[in-house]
Amino acid sequence: MTIFLKYQRALLKRVFFIGGFFYGLSCAPCIALELALKDDNLRNCAQQAADKNHWQTATEFTALECHNQNIASVEGIEQFVNIEKLSLYNNNLSSFPALNLPKLNFLNIAKNKLPQLKLKDYPALESFFAFGNQLSTLDLSNLPNLKSFKANNNQITDFIYKDLPALEKIYMFDNKMVTIDIYRLPKMNYMDVRQNPMPDKLYEDMDKLKGVTFLHNGNTRDWHQ
Repeated sequence: MTIFLKYQRALLKRVFFIGGFFYGLSCAPCIALELALKDDNLRNCAQQAADKNHWQTATEFTALECHNQNIASVEGIEQFVNIEKLSLYNNNLSSFPALNLPKLNFLNIAKNKLPQLKLKDYPALESFFAFGNQLSTLDLSNLPNLKSFKANNNQITDFIYKDLPALEKIYMFDNKMVTIDIYRLPKMNYMDVRQNPMPDKLYEDMDKLKGVTFLHNGNTRDWHQ
C-alpha cells in the first residue's frame, strides 16, 4: 500500500507538471520573449505578464505595464500587434521610435529621459502621458482619435501638430514655449499652458477664443515668479 501511495503521488506530480506545461503555466512554452525583445528588463516584465495571463503568443498581449524597471529600449515591442495599453512609466528611455501598433489606445511614457517625441499614425490612440521627460520638441500627426495628452514638466519650445481632429484636452504647463497654434484644433475645449514664457498678446487671443478653457499666467513677468 505504501509503495502504491508513493507511486500515486509521483504520478500526480508528473501529471501536474505536464498539465502546467500544456496550459502555459511554465515559462518555457509561453513565448520566446528572450528572442523578441532587446532590453532584458522589458523582456522579463513581458514574460511575467505572459505567465500571469497565460499568454502563449505575442499576438495575445493586450496590455503591458512595466513601471520602474530601468528599461532603456522598446526594440521588438511591435510584435505585440494587438496591444491596446502600454505603460512604461519611470524608466530610462532616451528614444521612442515609430511603432506599428494599430490597436494602441493608451500610452504612458512619462518620467523617462526623452529629448524629443514624435507620434504619428496611431489610428486608435486616445490618450498619452509624456510628462516629466526632457522634451524640447513634441510632434504629433495623424492621430484621428487622440482626445487628450499630458506633456507638462518638460522643456518644450516647439509643439508641432497636424490632423488631430478629436483632440479635446491639452496639458503643457511648465515648459518653454513662446508660442502655440490654438486655431487648428476643432474639438479642443481645455488647454493648460501655465508657466510658459508666452507674450501677453497670445494670452489675449486665447481669452477671445470661445468654447475653450485656457489656463495661463496672464503676464509674461508672472509665470516664473
